[in-house]
Amino acid sequence: MTQSPHLARAREWQVLLHSGRATAADREALAAWRQAAPEHEQAMGEVEKLWALLGQVQLPRESATVVPLARRRKVVRWAVPLASAAALLLAVWLPQGVWLGLYADAHTAPGEVRELRLEDGSVLTLNGDTALDWNFVDGRREVRLYRGEADFQVFPDANHPFLITAGPARIRVTGTRFDVNRSGERVDLSVTQGHVQAADSGAPVAVKAGQQVSWQDGRLQAVEPLDAQQRLAWQRGKLVFRDRPLADVFADLQRSQGARVVFLDDAVRQLQVTGVFALDDPQAVLRAIEGHLPVRLVRLPGLILVASRAP
Repeated sequence: MTQSPHLARAREWQVLLHSGRATAADREALAAWRQAAPEHEQAMGEVEKLWALLGQVQLPRESATVVPLARRRKVVRWAVPLASAAALLLAVWLPQGVWLGLYADAHTAPGEVRELRLEDGSVLTLNGDTALDWNFVDGRREVRLYRGEADFQVFPDANHPFLITAGPARIRVTGTRFDVNRSGERVDLSVTQGHVQAADSGAPVAVKAGQQVSWQDGRLQAVEPLDAQQRLAWQRGKLVFRDRPLADVFADLQRSQGARVVFLDDAVRQLQVTGVFALDDPQAVLRAIEGHLPVRLVRLPGLILVASRAP
């Protein structure tokens, strides 16, 4: 389910307010945002209710206190709503796919690159923070990519196509090498050897070696020449950005460092970043962003808040 953008923004405001770093200007900006549209006020109210419920769930038990029967009944009546609220809170506040690593056939932690050899002889190299399943039954070879990025070296077998599903993306091959990158609702396919059939809900399109294609908003886009130096830099231990929006840069960074990123200012998402960095040194990217862009980064445990920096 796609989360409402108003709810996502309200969540970001709530994180800032409880970070201990909110300024008077931040609070004034929040008040203006709430008043700008009824949907903003409604979203903020929902987030505040969920935040309050989380506080109730985390209240310590009074194990040494005798609880009267009437009070115990009240606690029992609240047990189910609070448990449901906690589950809803996790669904709203945690990033999509955060639980996938718990049950996927293969997954990697942020910063981990892992090689996976399948029983048909195919070799997959998983980038950091990647999760996928595979299923080889009755001659069918199928992989479902839930999140992250993988380089596929598919063992040739014309009688048994290799099928990959990644959100709206449908990819079919018999033997070739290519890279699939799923970040949220966007999927990128980069072909380095052979050819691949790519499709959404329509007819497949041929993507050849040296070409790339993307799925955006659930739809297959036009085939383009492959920018291998940038798209496949992770396979060489590099992060290469060429006029990339800051939002995309942080999406790549989350694969090499575990902290989640929350933007407090939509304007900074489109700031352009250019540079070459070591994949195993995400802090160098953060230092470059702070040093060369008008943004401020607030580092919290497991979280980085990104906002505009006053000139």
